[in-house]
Amino acid sequence: MKTRAQRKLERNKERLARQFHSPQRIEWIRSLPCEMTGQKGGIHNAHMKSRGAGGTWHDIVPLNHQVHNDFDTMSEEKFYMKYKRSKGSIRNTSWFYVRLWQMYLEKEQISVCHTIDDPDKVP
Repeated sequence: MKTRAQRKLERNKERLARQFHSPQRIEWIRSLPCEMTGQKGGIHNAHMKSRGAGGTWHDIVPLNHQVHNDFDTMSEEKFYMKYKRSKGSIRNTSWFYVRLWQMYLEKEQISVCHTIDDPDKVP
């Protein structure tokens, strides 16, 4: 029988795989420029669909701290007035980062160890 600590560790590993894919992908996203400003450094793994609403690693876009905070807290109208770009247009770029990640893995011939068998099939 597993201890409570062991069960918690397993849940956390599964959550990481579902929400972020892997520690390697977290660092890879952080190495990219901000989708909005092009800034390098200080990049967040910004979920375009909240994790509480079922957002997965497929919904992540690299944003710097300020843009990420504004994305999460500003209304659509205020965000557009400040950045001249809609939140929806940023959300629609998440597919690009999924494909870019796949191409990166193929190019580097990297095998990323997942905490679950197939993170694509995680609900």
